[in-house]
Amino acid sequence: MLVCMIPSLVQSQDTKTVLSVPQGWRIENTSYPPPWAKSLPWKGKIELRFPPGFFQSTSDYFWSYPILYQLQGDCITSDAELKRALLDYDAGLYGGKYPRDKIDITVRVPKQRQRGQPHILTFKGFDPFATKKPLTTYLEIQRRYDDASDMTTILILRSARPIDKKDAVWKALYRFRKDAGF
Repeated sequence: MLVCMIPSLVQSQDTKTVLSVPQGWRIENTSYPPPWAKSLPWKGKIELRFPPGFFQSTSDYFWSYPILYQLQGDCITSDAELKRALLDYDAGLYGGKYPRDKIDITVRVPKQRQRGQPHILTFKGFDPFATKKPLTTYLEIQRRYDDASDMTTILILRSARPIDKKDAVWKALYRFRKDAGF
């Protein structure tokens, strides 16, 4: 009987989620890399949470969501690797509807970076869902590596709204930091 239960226990551990699901938000948990970005070398899983209004260009929550990567090994350790992960992911997501070379990712580096301080990025890309037009989003990204599990955790908070700690949308996104241990 114990032998029959072991596969279920392993499966339930593999599908354990980290990010909470606020009422009305849509959940997406899948393997990484996704099918549209198979060129990415890292392996693991990804969790996304989509608020009501994510696909509505008139909503405050348009293109505002958290993304959690849990990847095997000590990976995505540089700005160049981070840009590659984001560029390949989004270019694939656009399904050829927007030229890859038009995507512009700017990393804002503070003069004196403190440990645990998030990366701040501006991502000039495209909305393949609602407007089918160019779209600028703003990202706060935090990363940590755990030796014991040999796992890299990356939390991306992304919105079409400029980063503002007083903004209601950003306040909603910041709540996911605790879920991810940041």
